[in-house]
Amino acid sequence: MVGQTNSGIFEGVAYTEEFRVINEKHQFFKEPYFVLGSVVYDGQPYFEVKLRYNVYNDQLSIKNEKLGRLPIMVLDKEKVVGFNIGQHRFKYLGSKEARGDISGFFEVLMKKDSLTLFKKHRKKRFKRTDEEVLYYEFKDGYTYHLKRGPDFYILNKASDLNGIFPKYRKEIKAMLNRYASQRKSSPDTYMKSIVSDLSALMSTDNGQKAL
Repeated sequence: MVGQTNSGIFEGVAYTEEFRVINEKHQFFKEPYFVLGSVVYDGQPYFEVKLRYNVYNDQLSIKNEKLGRLPIMVLDKEKVVGFNIGQHRFKYLGSKEARGDISGFFEVLMKKDSLTLFKKHRKKRFKRTDEEVLYYEFKDGYTYHLKRGPDFYILNKASDLNGIFPKYRKEIKAMLNRYASQRKSSPDTYMKSIVSDLSALMSTDNGQKAL
């Protein structure tokens, strides 16, 4: 096994803090500190490593206290196949795969047959001053994306599925109504429920056609 300290995962750009933040409105995913996770980097899997995802800069950094000089490194995102932080799984999608200007790390919310639902996390930056002290605050944002075979779509709202699957307009309308109570309270669950039902419907149709 390759030791973490002397492996290629710790060869990269040293991390530097770009923004002064004084409250919980930080630029990182979930928490501002490093948490145990796993990553596949340059074809090599690494487990139980300390990771932190900077959503604003779309950067994944790794920490190793055994490296006294440069303990925090920013990983080359194009070498990151994917990573896990807690129960959240991310995948790197290049501009070709994402089919547009949007590329980087996407959270994989669900994968069903030919449909994969992604969530692209974002942070909007605000400059603040308090008694002549300059600091920044970051506000959460996101967009959903659906991958169907080689095609990649942005879902600004669940009803955008009608344009992608015009054949199932009636069924999609029923799904939107069925899960309407989740739309504001749990938007991720709302989107996953609809895409899951849609995937099951498509699989049933394909099965019947095969018969």
